[in-house]
Amino acid sequence: MAKYAVYAFCDECMIPHPMGISVDLKDGPAEETSIGDVYSGKELPANILKLIRNVTKCPNTGKTFVQEDNNLVFIVPISD
Repeated sequence: MAKYAVYAFCDECMIPHPMGISVDLKDGPAEETSIGDVYSGKELPANILKLIRNVTKCPNTGKTFVQEDNNLVFIVPISD
């Protein structure tokens, strides 16, 4: 299983920010990809549903947000 860091795009400052969490996926992508692309037309697994509800803090504005658009939540492979 591969491990991925999760990033959420901030609508305030227009930059993706790390959510401070990671997720393990069996058949995940080899490069950075949005959750929307990976699971297009598929049901989201429970671990993905749980992580996309997490609050992220923008280091530039100090505001917290939840990115509700799966096309703006990204998983990035973590190399060993």
